[in-house]
Amino acid sequence: MVATVGAVVTLRLTATDLGRIVLRSAPAVLLELGAAGQRLLRPTVPEHLAAWRARCRAALRPVMRPYLDLCRRPDWFPDFLTPPRLGSDLEGALAEVDATPAEVLAAELRPAVEAGHLPPRVAPLAAADPAARRRLRDAMVAFHAVAVAPYWTEIVAAVHADRAVRGRAMVDAGIDRVLRELSPHLHFASAGQRYELSYECAFGADVVLSPAGRGVTLVPSYLVPQPAVRDDPAGPMVLAYPIRPTRRELTTGQPLADLLGRTRAAVLGAVADGPSTSELARRLGISVASASQHAATLRHAGLIDTHRAGPSVLHTLTPLGGDLLRAGSGR
Repeated sequence: MVATVGAVVTLRLTATDLGRIVLRSAPAVLLELGAAGQRLLRPTVPEHLAAWRARCRAALRPVMRPYLDLCRRPDWFPDFLTPPRLGSDLEGALAEVDATPAEVLAAELRPAVEAGHLPPRVAPLAAADPAARRRLRDAMVAFHAVAVAPYWTEIVAAVHADRAVRGRAMVDAGIDRVLRELSPHLHFASAGQRYELSYECAFGADVVLSPAGRGVTLVPSYLVPQPAVRDDPAGPMVLAYPIRPTRRELTTGQPLADLLGRTRAAVLGAVADGPSTSELARRLGISVASASQHAATLRHAGLIDTHRAGPSVLHTLTPLGGDLLRAGSGR
C-alpha cells in the first residue's frame, strides 16, 4: 500500500472504470491490522481512538515486534502484508501472506533494510528465512488479538453502516453522488468524459494513476488514517479509504457480546446491509451452517428478518435489532 500533505494522488477514470466500481461490503482484516500498527506510532490519533491506542500500547509484547517493525513508516507499508483478496477471515489472509514468494519478500524488504528504513533484524525475513516467516505470523496473530479482534464487532458494524448509506445513495442518486460523498479525504470531479478521484498525501510527489478500464474496488476501513492505493495489474485498482469519522470511542462491544455471545453479536452487527447467509459466513470466518444457525436464533428473537431473493437468503435488521445494536455499541 502506498500512502504518498502537499502531494496529490489522482485516479483518472474512464466511463468503463465508473461502470466497474465495486464497494466492498466488509472490512479487510489485514488492512485494519496494518493500520492499527501504524496508528500506534503516530504522534496523535482522533479522539475516538485515544483510549483504544492506550490499551493497545499497554498490551504490546516482544513477540509482536517482527510485525510492528514493518509498520514503522507512515508513508509506506509492504504490499505482501495486504494480499489482493483483502479478505475478512484472519486465517485465510494469513495463509496468503505465508505463501508470499521469496522474490517478493526480497523486492519489498531488502531495499528498505539496506536504506536504513527498516531495522537490520528484518533482513532474515527479506531473505525468506523460514524461522523469520514463522515469527512474523506469530507476531501478526498476537497483535491481532490485542488491537483488532476485541473490536471486530464494532469495526464490522461501522463499515456495514457506512456501506448501507452508500448503497442508498447509489439507488437514489447514482455513482456520481456516491463518489462525491464517499469520504472527506476524497475529492471527485467530472468534466465531459473525464473523471478524477483524488486525495492529498503527507509524503511523496504528485501521482496520476489510471485503471484503464480495469475498474476500482473501494475498500472502506475503520482504522486507516488516509486513503491508500494498491495497483495490481492483474485486477482492478484497489482504493482503501477511511469511513467518515465517528465521535464514539472504539470499544469492544462487550455488553452486547455478553448478552448474545461474541459470534452472535458479530452476526447481528454484520446484518446491517442485508447480506446473504454465505456472505455472513465469509465476513466473519465461520461456516455457512453456523451462520445459518445464528441467523435463525436472531430471527426467532425478532432481531432480524430473513427473505429469499432468487437463490439467496438475505438477512436485514428489524427496528428492534437496530436499537439493540446501537445500544450495545454505546451509540
